[in-house]
Amino acid sequence: MSLSILKQACDRYGQRKVAKRIKRSVTAVNQTLHGIYPKPENILTLCATAFTEFESNEIVCPTLGMIHSGTCARYSLWAEQNKVHSDRLYRSVKDKCLTCKQGRKDGA
Repeated sequence: MSLSILKQACDRYGQRKVAKRIKRSVTAVNQTLHGIYPKPENILTLCATAFTEFESNEIVCPTLGMIHSGTCARYSLWAEQNKVHSDRLYRSVKDKCLTCKQGRKDGA
């Protein structure tokens, strides 16, 4: 049970969507994030179950779906450097990687 999974889910989807997905109130999610929810273990367990992508080192690519975070970062870097690569998947997403913020370290 990790608070980091809840934080990542809220950063990506927003508190309202997280609450809906785990079938709890937005208030419960917000209070758990701020450390004031009594007995947050239940909320954290539900989040760990509902948002397994944050445990597996995989992220949701807007184009390819679930991919390893390293693959995403590599494709983003290649796109920034305007590299041509023979990877078939990369060829299909290279233009989109330039505008995607998912794999960027700088958040640009």
